[in-house]
Amino acid sequence: MSHPGNDEIIDNIRDNRLDLAQKVVMAATEMGFGIVQEIAEESLKRKPGMSVKDFTKILDQYLDQQRNEASNNG
Repeated sequence: MSHPGNDEIIDNIRDNRLDLAQKVVMAATEMGFGIVQEIAEESLKRKPGMSVKDFTKILDQYLDQQRNEASNNG
């Protein structure tokens, strides 16, 4: 049988973990947006007026490069 004090402790731990998980997701999202903005800035300097399709290809190439680097380091 559980104790009311223990239930509250468990609920608080769960809530703290959920809050931390949300903060981690937000930080990762902000970082990802920042990277995309930097890539967009550099891409538009090299090819002003590029299409979304071309930009998407650049992002795909970036992801492939990052995956290759991660697999070579891991």
